[in-house]
Amino acid sequence: MPKVGKCMCEECHHNKSFACTAENIEVRSCGDLQVKSADGTACNTFKLKE
Repeated sequence: MPKVGKCMCEECHHNKSFACTAENIEVRSCGDLQVKSADGTACNTFKLKE
């Protein structure tokens, strides 16, 4: 499985120097479920940094 090349969410536990360290990620539709751009998606693997 390909690795995530870049993560710009500085608040995520899996973000280490803008690289995602999660073993895998899950991306879901969000909002009205009419995904037409990246704004209509969300990373379900997100975990808040402590």
